[in-house]
Amino acid sequence: MKKIANRDARAYVACRQPFVGSNMFAEWRDNDSRYVVYSYGKHFPMYIWTEGHWYGNADKYSRTTSKHQSQCRPLTEGGVKFLSNNLMYTLAVEGFTGLVKYRLNGGEV
Repeated sequence: MKKIANRDARAYVACRQPFVGSNMFAEWRDNDSRYVVYSYGKHFPMYIWTEGHWYGNADKYSRTTSKHQSQCRPLTEGGVKFLSNNLMYTLAVEGFTGLVKYRLNGGEV
């Protein structure tokens, strides 16, 4: 993966290219079905692109992570749908199938 300055992250996110910045990174998951941008580790997915839509993490984690979120926020006409960290983590790891299972087992909306 290409090492970049955090200030350049938005351009990589716009093109959905993997990168490594300073305490943030992005990768494709599950045979390129989901592009996920993380802050500090896989426990906090900031943004996910899947099925032609962007999803963003609505939760706050730290001041630095908030800065990461603004540095790489996708600029898109369709906007970003914000979800809780629990839902974002499930979407990052298991995709939409995982979200359905999560909801069927009593998880949040």
